Amino acid sequence: MVLRPALKLVPLGFVLVALLAGCGSSSSPEPVAATGEVSMAEAKRAYTMKCSLCHGSDGRLGASQAPDLALSKMSLEERIAIITYGKGVMPPQKDVLDSRTIKAVAQYIENFRE
Repeated sequence: MVLRPALKLVPLGFVLVALLAGCGSSSSPEPVAATGEVSMAEAKRAYTMKCSLCHGSDGRLGASQAPDLALSKMSLEERIAIITYGKGVMPPQKDVLDSRTIKAVAQYIENFRE
């Protein structure tokens, strides 16, 4: 049995569609506590997914010129603004994370301070 060239590409197309479907933001909302706030577990997950590559799991890595978050003296509002709008080589997260998650990540970073 000889397959036509177009039929050989069908499995490849399915793989490509599956990979692309997994990229980007999820269509399901982030779990939110009854108070309307994001849990610290979700904040940690968001930090791990979006921040730890440059800042490290403990905030000290400093890859890509990322500052050591343990030494930061920024207020909560300043951290929220930087996470939201970015700064230097850090990209803004306002199109990736919702405002509640950004605030929760900014609060989670408090755990790294000395």
